[in-house]
Amino acid sequence: MAAASRDQQVPRPQEVFISYSRKDKEFVRRLDEELKRRHREAWVDWEGIPPGDTWEKTIYGGNRSYPYVHLRVTPDSIGSEVCGKEIAHAAANNKRLVPIVHRDVAADRVPKSLGELNWIFCRDSDDFEEATDTLIRALDTDLKWVRAHTRLLTRAIEWDANGRNNSFVLRGEDLRAAEL
Repeated sequence: MAAASRDQQVPRPQEVFISYSRKDKEFVRRLDEELKRRHREAWVDWEGIPPGDTWEKTIYGGNRSYPYVHLRVTPDSIGSEVCGKEIAHAAANNKRLVPIVHRDVAADRVPKSLGELNWIFCRDSDDFEEATDTLIRALDTDLKWVRAHTRLLTRAIEWDANGRNNSFVLRGEDLRAAEL
């Protein structure tokens, strides 16, 4: 059976919570539509909060429910008290933050939890498709697994380079982690 193309893939569960300033809503709509076209789902507040619901409680619930939080980085989102609370909540709950820069912002205004990360640039001068591809790759990459795999590969190369000497074999936590 031939492999499914990108457009024939089975939809995945919602995997990203989008935090943004209302002033960036049009761009977020465009990104949400592109994610849907690529069979990815995002939680965005215009779809996830029923009328009359307590919006802040619902937003924090959405924030906790998804493995990734992606923030639209613009001067408006960085200056937004609500976005600041959403990012602080995500960081406190060990969510993986994926910042996308839509409009340039002064680096000294960006919270440390975002400033220390590698950003995806999706400004008007950047390629939207390429930025979306990068976002999809970020969502698909388990950084903890990649780092663990790289560490184990380094240890295996060291073991092999030392004539497969038993003093270089994995032991203890390293061995247990490798067996998982």
